[in-house]
Amino acid sequence: MHLPPRLQATGSTSAVGRDWLARLPEVCERLSAQWKIQLGEPYPECNISWVAPAEGAAVPAVLKVPMPMTVQVKTLAGDFRGHEPAALRAWGGVGATLLLEHDEGTGAMLVERCVPGDTLDSVPDVEAADEIVAHLLAQLHLPACDGGGIPKLGERAQQLADELPGRFEQAGRPFDEWLVRQAAESLVELASCGGPPVLLHGDTHHHNILASERESWLAIDPLPMVGDPAYDSVQYLLFRKGDLRDPETEWGTTISRFCRLADVDEERVKAWTFARLVSDALAACEAGRKVEYLEARQDSLWTARLLHRL
Repeated sequence: MHLPPRLQATGSTSAVGRDWLARLPEVCERLSAQWKIQLGEPYPECNISWVAPAEGAAVPAVLKVPMPMTVQVKTLAGDFRGHEPAALRAWGGVGATLLLEHDEGTGAMLVERCVPGDTLDSVPDVEAADEIVAHLLAQLHLPACDGGGIPKLGERAQQLADELPGRFEQAGRPFDEWLVRQAAESLVELASCGGPPVLLHGDTHHHNILASERESWLAIDPLPMVGDPAYDSVQYLLFRKGDLRDPETEWGTTISRFCRLADVDEERVKAWTFARLVSDALAACEAGRKVEYLEARQDSLWTARLLHRL
């Protein structure tokens, strides 16, 4: 079986990953027989899941076998992929790919394949792309229910707010304390208020929105949570900033326009984004990254300071 280099590198770093890599051929063979599919070569960009096109299902499909990973969530973006099947079932193909089959034991999923599958960054008109994402989020943001066990964003925000000050001290106070203090205060406020909770995609960005024949665009690879609809604008707007010629003068206008399109509160979007950037920066310091890199143009601390000025 072919293993994409990035996936092999990720799996080789732990005993759990190495065992998963060794068992992967048997898992794929079993699921191919069980679901009556024929697998193609895996996509070369695979990193934490083995993903390959599959033929023989009712519609073009992909088989996705996730690597079992124990992730210590140190930032808002966390790893909630274990809840992807529940979210895909809830959406039922509206705004997102269809879940065709799910294997509880391995977490493997047979999911509708987007055809032609171009990513959103293939759209040359960035304002048209904004409209596409705003429309998709309106479809995905279903009223939340108690079932499914999907993590709650508010609980995660409160947990992170409680942890940040102590982690900042343990990391040697690597950057300005006011950034951590304001991020923690914002998280407490964000966790305690907001509109009715909705089902969130959790990782909405250009490479997770693909062109499709069934619907013009569909979302893939969610990190689902339940909570404030403003949060789903964060990742997309961070990607949009990276494409701007001069984010210091253009990002504020971009944020305002997108928030109007998505019908979400601009100040809450900014507060979620600021807290996310500071928590990302602290997690990076804990992982050994140097602060001067985080202060470089476009990185997390530089962007947090820019957002504070907007």
